[in-house]
Amino acid sequence: MKTSIFSPSFLRVTVLLAFSSQFAFAQKITTFDLPGGLATTPTAISPSGRVVGYYGDQSAMAVRGFIRKPNGTFTSFDAPNSTYTLPTAVSPLEQIIGFYGDNLDFGYQQLGFLRNPDGAMATFNGGSGTVTFPEDINAFGEVVGDWEDIGQRVHGFFRNPDDTIISIDAGSGSYVGTHALGINAAGQVTGSFFDDSTGFQTGGFLRQPDGTIETFNVPNATSTAGIAINQQGWILGNFTEADHSHAFLRRADGTIETFDVPGATDTAAVAINSKGEVAGYFIDANSALHGFQREANGHIKTFDVPNATRTVPTAMNAKGEITGVFYDSNGDQHGFVRK
Repeated sequence: MKTSIFSPSFLRVTVLLAFSSQFAFAQKITTFDLPGGLATTPTAISPSGRVVGYYGDQSAMAVRGFIRKPNGTFTSFDAPNSTYTLPTAVSPLEQIIGFYGDNLDFGYQQLGFLRNPDGAMATFNGGSGTVTFPEDINAFGEVVGDWEDIGQRVHGFFRNPDDTIISIDAGSGSYVGTHALGINAAGQVTGSFFDDSTGFQTGGFLRQPDGTIETFNVPNATSTAGIAINQQGWILGNFTEADHSHAFLRRADGTIETFDVPGATDTAAVAINSKGEVAGYFIDANSALHGFQREANGHIKTFDVPNATRTVPTAMNAKGEITGVFYDSNGDQHGFVRK
């Protein structure tokens, strides 16, 4: 499972710190760029190790999607009539979702897309508005995400493989905004919502396949957001307390465990797999960003791309392979995969 680099919880937090040598571990990090591309940005990785993401194509003055196979070969792709194509997630069956800009005769729309392994692409709108953000997809092709209506209110959505779409709204206030960010194979959905009846506080939610919604908050947190959910129904998320970001795991029985990378000023989790492994990034006392992997037993390993000034994981697959972005000494952005 993963979390999109575009999700509110990802954009809300940045993080990292140097760690004890007792957790040093063997790793293989491969860095990559699209040939001739700018700012390679991986956003997801499949169980087979295929990395998807986007990059800038200066010659076409466009942002394009890409697929990187484990052997290092690339495939670029675009949504129809698009000026930009930004993949956000990939399923175990290699279906890719994302959003794109569509310049139509009567105006502009941001639509969602689903690309099958054979390259065939379906496009869709999350609701009756003009902005759609697909966020996650499971093995059955069920997609969740967000859409914005003409009143600029944000709603979650659940898209079935037959293209029927259900809106998701958590909270009960006069103004609510819901972001559906993660889905597992059982069809359970997690995310965050904004509700003015709670004093404009952001909370987390769990939606069951029958449509029932349970909301929750980390105790004493000023904001709580579920970002991913694994096959056991464990919800991974981030919360804010005392103006700092921290991570949490909510077990299937509702119990919540919070955690931070030791010594970090802020910790942001981005992905969880069926083993209970967590990937993310953190900010250290010098405001530098580093990656981490948390094992199911709670042990945390930190890592950096060699010679990088910042290392920011964005996704992890079932095998614990992690992808993300890093920045070099010139401030240029590149992709990496860590096995």
